[in-house]
Amino acid sequence: MIDTSLPAPFAALEPLVAEWALGTEEERCNKRLTSPIPKLRAFYDQGFPRIEAIIAYLNTFPNDPDTLPGPERRLFDLALMVMEAAAPLDLQWPSSDITDVFPIERFTFVPLSGG
Repeated sequence: MIDTSLPAPFAALEPLVAEWALGTEEERCNKRLTSPIPKLRAFYDQGFPRIEAIIAYLNTFPNDPDTLPGPERRLFDLALMVMEAAAPLDLQWPSSDITDVFPIERFTFVPLSGG
């Protein structure tokens, strides 16, 4: 069973963890691309109102995601996915991807240095 625990102040977001707290840029990008706008909106509407509190909380830890304890790392990954979901919503795209740009199949996702 996957651990979906988050720090206590953010426990209400735990139902989102299993699906949305993705650990790599490639996973987050693919999730955005394969999620319909209404599903992205539902996720975003739950996560975005807490984003400032999440950032303030995470700013109390060293600036190295690899050193975060499990609950804080899941919160960090969830916040990154909120930001990933924001792009098509804020730009009012009709879908979670646009077709007249560099094709995703040609992207190479590179791990963070030191990671």
